[in-house]
Amino acid sequence: MKKFIKKIIYFSALALLLGNIIGFSASYFLRKSSFYKSAFLVNGFNPDKKLDYFVVGSSRGLTTINTSLIDEKLKTNGVNLSMDDTDLKTQFLMVQHFFESNFKAKYLILVLDANHFLNTPSKLGSNDYRFAPFVNRNYIKNHFKKYENSTLNILTNANFNPFFAYSYYNLELLLPAALSALKPQFRNKFDAYGNYSYPSSGHEKEKSISKIKEIHTEITNPIIKEIKNYLNENNCELIIYIAPYQSEKYTFNSMLGDFVINHSAVLENKDQFFYDRIHVNNKGREQSTLFFINNFKALIN
Repeated sequence: MKKFIKKIIYFSALALLLGNIIGFSASYFLRKSSFYKSAFLVNGFNPDKKLDYFVVGSSRGLTTINTSLIDEKLKTNGVNLSMDDTDLKTQFLMVQHFFESNFKAKYLILVLDANHFLNTPSKLGSNDYRFAPFVNRNYIKNHFKKYENSTLNILTNANFNPFFAYSYYNLELLLPAALSALKPQFRNKFDAYGNYSYPSSGHEKEKSISKIKEIHTEITNPIIKEIKNYLNENNCELIIYIAPYQSEKYTFNSMLGDFVINHSAVLENKDQFFYDRIHVNNKGREQSTLFFINNFKALIN
């Protein structure tokens, strides 16, 4: 019996050792790649070259604002760091990641979604694992520690035990790491400036919206105040951008922002510009960006 237990301990320790060797290697390749936005920023841009602005948001930020078109029209230099399926907590983490990686910008364009006007759930975001390769940085580890609610805290402890994280998120971390080892410049559904768009055809169209729903609300999410305070420390101005919705028009009582561009209904009754009810398609992205440029130009000139 003792011999059997010793073998179990031996093989368990061996598996843990080999697993962590694989985990540390995978983390290295992801950290040196461009696969996810967290590493794309660090490896794809020069901190010595100050950016005019950067964009942070969810999939609506990713697919609505085209920084290439902005830069072409305004002769600016920006990057889209929006990530799909993220909430305001994770977007704040991306803002911290930007400045803690020694980047500078004059403006942050925060693409704020309606479900975060008032508050944000206090739980780990669905795609927060994309920051796992940088868990040795205090602000990222603190984010995981604050919001991860699991017995093993696999992301929080990934800096010394990556085996559990890369096993649990095997499709999301381990396979991208393997691809990154072979193609370190490969990007996960975004271009060289962080932009992505949905096609203007090929998606089953939503039923046309006969009447736009008008919603009177306010922007009071306390995380926005945290973001503003953090930006003030880094000499960066906040621009809150409300991207178009197909069936909602938002108006506000009070807003926690110095400058808000409310384009929630700028494409009202133009269903041909939408991929679904909350995302524009490729043609809608161009129209939305042109509207945004007009407002942004007035601010920076």
